[in-house]
Amino acid sequence: MKTRDKIIQASIALFNEQGERNVTTNHIAADLGISPGNLYYHFRNKEDIILSIYEEYARNLLIETMPEVTPDVKPLDAIILYMDVVFQAMMKFRFFYSNLPVLLAKNPLLHDKYVEVQSFIADRVSQLLLSLKKANMMEFDDEDLPDIVSILRLVNTFWLSFYQTQNNDVEINDSVFYQGVLKILVIIQPYISDSAKEEFIAARTMYRKRLEASMEQV
Repeated sequence: MKTRDKIIQASIALFNEQGERNVTTNHIAADLGISPGNLYYHFRNKEDIILSIYEEYARNLLIETMPEVTPDVKPLDAIILYMDVVFQAMMKFRFFYSNLPVLLAKNPLLHDKYVEVQSFIADRVSQLLLSLKKANMMEFDDEDLPDIVSILRLVNTFWLSFYQTQNNDVEINDSVFYQGVLKILVIIQPYISDSAKEEFIAARTMYRKRLEASMEQV
């Protein structure tokens, strides 16, 4: 692995473990056993590292893996795949979600990229929901679609921050991921058509069992 990639991976681990605000470039260099000068050869500062991390996050875990409804993928399966992608990304880059407003305020370029990626995500989620409606699996007025999409994205984006503020034990594990998914399913449940309720209930039951299993492992 190249030094630049090692710096990114070490930074993600340290930011997640200790909180981004508590980690300096000197901490990252020390963790890797390299000089600060070597680190600055690849990145100008910590904000530059965070920007590169976000670009990797956006490229690999959202844009390239965001599911689409195709003849081979059922609409509800696509929604479940979407939730898996987003929440797994949230788990891997949890430091980013824990301090999102501050990180964006400190780095205008990061903020611009974030807005660009979120626009892409909103469009893709809209397509997924419309595909469910077209397949007679969801029922909603078209004028309500933007609000539904916004609410779903709101939970995705800030579920981790909310969880951390509501619990004394803030260890982030798979159970937190599954709790977030179940919150999304509660939101879309009222819009599920009668013909799709059985399939929806099966998906919700699957995640409840995964949550129970993950909590037993803690």
